[in-house]
Amino acid sequence: MFELRLNNNTIHLKWGTWAMREFCITNNITLEKYFEVLGTAQKDLSVIVKLFYIGYKSACISNKQEITYTEDDVCEWIDEIGSIFKADGQLVDYFTYILSSTNIDVSGPKETEKKKASKS
Repeated sequence: MFELRLNNNTIHLKWGTWAMREFCITNNITLEKYFEVLGTAQKDLSVIVKLFYIGYKSACISNKQEITYTEDDVCEWIDEIGSIFKADGQLVDYFTYILSSTNIDVSGPKETEKKKASKS
């Protein structure tokens, strides 16, 4: 879970399968398009806000907490952490967290050494 540290509050954000699915549904895109969007996300304010908001909703669902904030609140959070233009801030850290939480290995399961040895 990612902790967005604001001046007087900490907001938990979570990225995983639920969040990816919610992002795709919200934006009416496929999983393939999702990966394209991630590559250009820092250039689209609407996408940035949605990534933060969906991460917030995901954390609330996981923690069984009420969703009390809105996308308008997310805009305030972004302003508070230094805007989208701060290259070394929490926004970049959150994107790094999202990317590290997204499994992009689609090559399938690996064979174990035992199976490889028995084929010899």
